[in-house]
Amino acid sequence: MTNLKDKKIRFIGIGGVGVNALCKLAMDSGAEVSGSDAKLNNLCARLMERGVKIYEGEDASQVKGADMVVYSSAIKQDNAELVYAREHNIKALERQQFLREVSKDYSQIVGIAGTHGKTTTTAMLTHILALCGKNFVSMIGGESVDYGNYVNNSSGEMGDVFITEACEYKHNFLSLKPTVAVVTNVECDHPDSYENYDSVREAFDEYLLGAEVKIFAIDRATTNVPVCGVNTGVPINVPVYGANSDCDFAVLVSRGESTRTYVAKLEDGICRLFYDGKYLLGIQLDEACDYNYKNAVFAIVTAEVLGVNPICAARALKTFGGVKRRFERASDIDGKPVYFDFAHHPTEIRCVLERARGYGKVLKVFQPHTYTRTKAYFDDFVDVLGYDDGALVLMPTYAAREKFDASCEHDVLAAAIKDRYGKLDIYVAANSNEALEYVRKYAHKHDVVLFIGAGDIYNIKDEI
Repeated sequence: MTNLKDKKIRFIGIGGVGVNALCKLAMDSGAEVSGSDAKLNNLCARLMERGVKIYEGEDASQVKGADMVVYSSAIKQDNAELVYAREHNIKALERQQFLREVSKDYSQIVGIAGTHGKTTTTAMLTHILALCGKNFVSMIGGESVDYGNYVNNSSGEMGDVFITEACEYKHNFLSLKPTVAVVTNVECDHPDSYENYDSVREAFDEYLLGAEVKIFAIDRATTNVPVCGVNTGVPINVPVYGANSDCDFAVLVSRGESTRTYVAKLEDGICRLFYDGKYLLGIQLDEACDYNYKNAVFAIVTAEVLGVNPICAARALKTFGGVKRRFERASDIDGKPVYFDFAHHPTEIRCVLERARGYGKVLKVFQPHTYTRTKAYFDDFVDVLGYDDGALVLMPTYAAREKFDASCEHDVLAAAIKDRYGKLDIYVAANSNEALEYVRKYAHKHDVVLFIGAGDIYNIKDEI
């Protein structure tokens, strides 16, 4: 990309994790930055502490004199600052376009994609490279406990590694052109952006096709059919080890005509990793679960592709601190442990509930995220939330970019769950205050409290 030094760049939606990280990279590159967001948050506050001028709301006059505007994909086209930029011929790039441009300064571009697990995998890979002495820049699509959402461990040389989470929303990840493309798994998480599962899979195939190195999972339960990459022409030959378990899965690394296969098996609290039929190493994580071991395998395999000794990678993960909003421990309520998790898709909710049940009876609080997702997977939400002996609190849907839809609001979801699982204790909260009040009243009847959702439910953590 052209030199950013002394360039004046305006970031619209600067409180978003991705845009916020790009702002930090621009600052490190010598740019003069400013920004705006509809509502200021902690990420904004940290930038303001560094002297960045950030405006709450929209102010077109502040774009005057800017060389470039970078905006979040959540920003509407009639945003006053964006309109001003276009009317005055100021270069305006959506977040993923700017991401692609800055990534061109690096010889190795690693994109971590997947419907589930990409943030944790990106954070794990970041931790590995940091402890194993690699020069890199990392754009984490969430907040790592150890590093936040951005790490600059670069030497400034072209040979450094650029790591970024690659999100499939609105096909955004197709703007990125990674040299190493990783896909952890494929499901339809954005029904507002894709017609069906096949269209999602086609997008992931396209994402993989352009990369020199492809890393993706093999579904051994379906005769070794690739979870994605079905149209990449990659030959599949995966050895099978032992009996099936939740952690039994395989990762394929494809580079040109050559392939390498890694198979993982969870036994006795250790995830054992095999490479082409031979035992390679054991992975141990602090308070781990099956899905995090899968994330760890992807991180270790990707690190090895980047030249890191896998033994060093596995040792590094022993000190991995985790990611905020991913089964994050909060203060106790009435002596009961409280956790927050970002899960918002039925598959994610099922995994995190299985993890929480290890502590005993679960009091779960769920905030649906977008009406389109609730409507698309309504029956799945009913099943995953209703099949449990603990109480369930449902909060109003976090609409995000969508308009209110009474046909699939939280009260409708509650009624459907009650019809199918009549004995389940369900409370329909009007707001977060009511939800927290209910939890404080009944936490003592449970062993663990779990707040689930990708919206503003996380704000309850500060109230606790």
